[in-house]
Amino acid sequence: MNTVLLTTTGGTGGLMSMLLIYAVIIGVMWFILIRPQKKQQKQVEEMQNSVKIGDTILLNSGLYGKVVDIINDTFIVEFGLNKSVRIPVVRSTVARVAEPNLTVGKKADLVDDDGTEYEYVEVEVEVDENGNEIGEVKK
Repeated sequence: MNTVLLTTTGGTGGLMSMLLIYAVIIGVMWFILIRPQKKQQKQVEEMQNSVKIGDTILLNSGLYGKVVDIINDTFIVEFGLNKSVRIPVVRSTVARVAEPNLTVGKKADLVDDDGTEYEYVEVEVEVDENGNEIGEVKK
C-alpha cells in the first residue's frame, strides 16, 4: 500500500495571510503598549509645561521645592525652610505638582462596643487541605 502525501506550495495567498497576521499582531501591540505610553508621556509634558512661579513641586528624586523663577527649560527651586537654598533643576525632572503631606499619622486603637481595648496584631493562619485551621503564627 502506497500512500501519497500531497502538499501545495504557499504561493501569494499564503504570503499575504502571513503578512496580514503580522500586521494585526503589530497593530494590537501598538494599541496595548505604545499608545498608552505616549498618552501618559503627553500628560506629563503638559503638567511640566503648566508649572508656574509659586507652585510646590515634587522632583523625581523625591525632594519637594517651591518654584521661584523659570528660565527657558530650567526651574529655580527653593528647598528647605531657611529659604536660602535655591537650585536650578531641569523641567523634565518634575514628577508632579504637589504639596508635601506633613501631618503625623497615628495608629488607631481598636475598641469594642463595651469599651474593651484590643491591640492590633497581624496573624497568619495555617490551613490543611480540608480547610481546617492548624495553628497561628504571629508576625
